Amino acid sequence: MLAKIQALQALVGAVWMNGATGAILLTGYNPWANFTQNPSGEVAAALNGSIVERLMVHSIRVDVNEAGVLQAQEMVQQSGWDAIVHLGFEDEAKGLKLETMAANKRALHKGKVASAGPELLPTTGDLGAVALNTNNPHELWSRDAGDFFCNEIYYRTLYSVREHRRLRCPGALIPSIFIHVPPLHKMPLQESVTFVRSLLADLIKASGCPAAQPARAVDGLRRWLQIYG
Repeated sequence: MLAKIQALQALVGAVWMNGATGAILLTGYNPWANFTQNPSGEVAAALNGSIVERLMVHSIRVDVNEAGVLQAQEMVQQSGWDAIVHLGFEDEAKGLKLETMAANKRALHKGKVASAGPELLPTTGDLGAVALNTNNPHELWSRDAGDFFCNEIYYRTLYSVREHRRLRCPGALIPSIFIHVPPLHKMPLQESVTFVRSLLADLIKASGCPAAQPARAVDGLRRWLQIYG
């Protein structure tokens, strides 16, 4: 309990100093198979607790399996997020890609993620604003998130946002997108972190919503303690 109180005090101080009034969910993956390091998880960890457009970033790292996907879905279904961004790792063949849509197919089992869901769901983020504001030579677009857990976690989020009408403000769905991050030797960690942070800012600024209300900071702090307390 003492540790939680101290964590809350530290977070309240961070909110007062930086003006955070809401929360962004950012997920990345843990190492898997022969990969001893997963850039997506490293980028997510580096941004955890940072403030982007007055919103605190809450990062979680999940395993590359069905349990990890369901863990992320459980976090997505919590209310109060201002944006949801998933990060995944891709090898040399794909590099850094912003995935514009997800397909309704499970990674391990034949069939759909959502039986009544459409075959494809587009991102809820404003890609026009991202293309206009993000000046990064590595930025690439993709309409195929693959057929593994990256696609499934993305589809589950997009379906949940639409099915439950998760709004950031009246008339605006919570912006959500999936980013494939390249190997660290191809794009250094700090460069990837800077790019993702810039993208988060673009998604928030393009959402068409007014600045978050100060009361939302309390919910953000409670959520952080639930995750890390």
